[in-house]
Amino acid sequence: MYSDAKMEQSISDTLSNCLSRQLDEYELLKSMYPGKDEIILSDPKIIQEIEAVIGGSTDFTPRHLDFILKLVVENIKLELCINLPNFYPNEEPDVYVRCNQFNRHQESSLNSQLSAFIRENHLGEVCLYTIVTWLQDNVASFSKTEVIEKPKVEVEKSEVTDKFARYWILSHHIYNKHKRDVILNTSRDFDVTGFCVPGKPGVIYIEGPDGHCKEFWRIIKAMCWKKITLRKIELFEPTQRPTEQKFQCFKELFFHNPSIKNNKHADMGVFSKYMEEIGLNDAFHDFFGLSKD
Repeated sequence: MYSDAKMEQSISDTLSNCLSRQLDEYELLKSMYPGKDEIILSDPKIIQEIEAVIGGSTDFTPRHLDFILKLVVENIKLELCINLPNFYPNEEPDVYVRCNQFNRHQESSLNSQLSAFIRENHLGEVCLYTIVTWLQDNVASFSKTEVIEKPKVEVEKSEVTDKFARYWILSHHIYNKHKRDVILNTSRDFDVTGFCVPGKPGVIYIEGPDGHCKEFWRIIKAMCWKKITLRKIELFEPTQRPTEQKFQCFKELFFHNPSIKNNKHADMGVFSKYMEEIGLNDAFHDFFGLSKD
């Protein structure tokens, strides 16, 4: 049995090895796409943080390597939004493709199939070039897809109620900046209020007419996720909205412990206290399956 010291050293060695492989793959992509605007880091200092860990000059866990790779495939301009967990390639990469030439359904369909491809083919090895190759081979087919969507009125009549709703969504993690932008923009598109807590796990809470919440969930779940679930739905009569609506807008909330550098996990104690202050404590505990005793 490993001692605590040996276990910590093993984790540290694994982290260093994973980060080294990430930098090697990143440098390979840079050599393949050397243009000034082809690869854009969310923050250039992340590279320095990773190098410091690899070199052994710090014990702090670095931020995720997060960048955008811009591709042009058969005149289709793509932005590959990439966020690499610290233990990638042992863990799957967080990838999302954005394309302004596609409609919402085409983009969602592309990302859903890309997500399935990653799940089926990721074997603990670096795979970003494999993802790029898959896009080069497949992206044109999505531009030819014509989709006839059901009118919203029909969806609302057959599948939703006229009640006021609160939806609680749990994701394995929410790091990718583009996904966070999509969540914020979609909340505005469907006029729902609430919050998103980025990190691991990721939490999304929305409130509004049931039909609007259902459409929001349909859009969000179609993105490329490791795991995302709708854990809880609360329905109320429309007349209860003034008392049951807790937010006037949709925003990101952070509950990290400031004493831990680069901490990516929400402080559940602070989170729970905030939920209690705004009157959502019971639903919050039910959502996480926590004891209220």
